[in-house]
Amino acid sequence: MRHAESYVKTMRALAGRIRAVPKFSIWQFDMLCDWFAYAWNRGTISFVIEEGQARGVCVIKLFSRLEQFLEPFVHEPGGRFAFIEVLSSEGPQIHRRLWDELVGRWGHPPIVMWDRPWRTEGGAPRMFTWGQFEKLSRRFYGKRT
Repeated sequence: MRHAESYVKTMRALAGRIRAVPKFSIWQFDMLCDWFAYAWNRGTISFVIEEGQARGVCVIKLFSRLEQFLEPFVHEPGGRFAFIEVLSSEGPQIHRRLWDELVGRWGHPPIVMWDRPWRTEGGAPRMFTWGQFEKLSRRFYGKRT
């Protein structure tokens, strides 16, 4: 598949961060570009690149029905669920910037799903109400200023 040069340049910077997520760790660059073009075109990717270095990337899927989290390409912004497909960054402040950008763009869903392999160990993704997710995120990021 052919992609815009600006997209390819951005993906070159983000590829290492995306590959930090075990699911994507061995994907070739072309496959990463093809897969994440869906999120790029729908605005469900957030990233921080400073001085040419990727400091973080977050990719979400938005959907209405629980079983849709298994669908690779779903986009229903008015749905009840958000699934964090990728969240990889240098640290808590970058995590916050990434997530805040997506919440600013799409609002906060009632339910957030997140599969952190080191926490779920091959099981189902964890599900959080928005309030629970905010509480969890405060542990990561500290209080908002």
